[in-house]
Parts: sequence; structure tokens; C-alpha cells
Amino acid sequence: MRQLLQTLAAPLPQSAPQAAPFVYVTAISSNAGLTRSLAGIILISREMGFEREAETLYSGDAQSATFHALHRDSATSLAVEVCPPRNTVSIAVAGDDDTITYQLFLEADHRLFGCC
Repeated sequence: MRQLLQTLAAPLPQSAPQAAPFVYVTAISSNAGLTRSLAGIILISREMGFEREAETLYSGDAQSATFHALHRDSATSLAVEVCPPRNTVSIAVAGDDDTITYQLFLEADHRLFGCC
């Protein structure tokens, strides 16, 4: 989770000096494999507009990964961590506009995790 939050801190443009971003985070238990999970996450995130500066960072042992990207139309970023050894998938959405950030978080939560 620490790595997931760190990926959100750096890429966000600041709208005001030292303005703190709004951050929404959730996680679920998942036994889906790493490759399958990442393929779905990348597809869904692009459909949602998270396509700028997209990258996937793998852990040192390549057993887990974090995908993150910036939104094409807003100062909002998405990070999704897939950790099969812990059977978890975590998402975080951060941005400088609370309304937009929360709406994108709810959409990401629904599209990635469904109705849990």
C-alpha cells in the first residue's frame, strides 16, 4: 500500500503552493493472476481517460505490480496495485478537485471491482 500511495504523490500538478491532493483508496481480496489483472486494469483505466504517463512498476521479485497513470482531462491520477502473494488489489485516485477525484474514484471502484 505504501508503494501505491507513493506513486500518486509525485505526478500530481499542484494548483496552489503546497495544496494537498484529495485521495480515495480501497482494496479487495482477489485471487486473479497478475497478468490477467493488469490487462483488465490497463484497458479499463484507458477507457476512463487515465492514459497520460502510464506505466507499470513491478516488484523486485516480479510477483506484484503497480500500474499508474494521469487522467487526460483533469489533474487526477490513478494507481492500482496487484499483489497476488497477499491476494489483494488496491486502487487509489488522487486529484486537486475533490468532486472530480471522488467521481473518478467511484467509477474506478465500480468498473474494476464491480458491486462488492
